[in-house]
Amino acid sequence: MAGKAKFDQEAAFKQIIGADREPGEQVTEQPVKKNKSKDRVQRSYFLDRDLDKALRRMALDKEKNLTETINEILRMGLEEYLK
Repeated sequence: MAGKAKFDQEAAFKQIIGADREPGEQVTEQPVKKNKSKDRVQRSYFLDRDLDKALRRMALDKEKNLTETINEILRMGLEEYLK
């Protein structure tokens, strides 16, 4: 067991908290706020693979994201129920 490296507790501590910080320092982290819309809900549905592929292709062609594309298609199809 000659040559076994000794654990350096101080070096490990500095690596965890940062070498330039003292143990008593407070770090203030700002939480990332997402721009949430109260008019949207998140749902999961199973789509046939060919429909998913067509939706993605349509979104690329129209240069919109997938959510916008699906909302547009659903609004057209559900027009009579949205009144």
